Amino acid sequence: MLTVGRKKREEMSAEDRVLLEELFSTKTELDGIRQKFNYVTEPEMVASCIYEMRSAQERYSYLLGRVRAKELSLADRRSFLWKE
Repeated sequence: MLTVGRKKREEMSAEDRVLLEELFSTKTELDGIRQKFNYVTEPEMVASCIYEMRSAQERYSYLLGRVRAKELSLADRRSFLWKE
């Protein structure tokens, strides 16, 4: 469980929800790229995975910085994703 800030799910605006959705999506994408990197063997594919990983890491760092600046909470991710 990761708690970044203080705002509860009920207090989140639509913009904040979209920001968290982007953060979670980017984390999932980054995990997938890391898995792919572990299995590729061709030099071109390794280079491609490295490029993709750097891009996803930069995007994740940017989004996480915005989440922290807004003091949003990541503690309850599962219920956040399934409630409107």
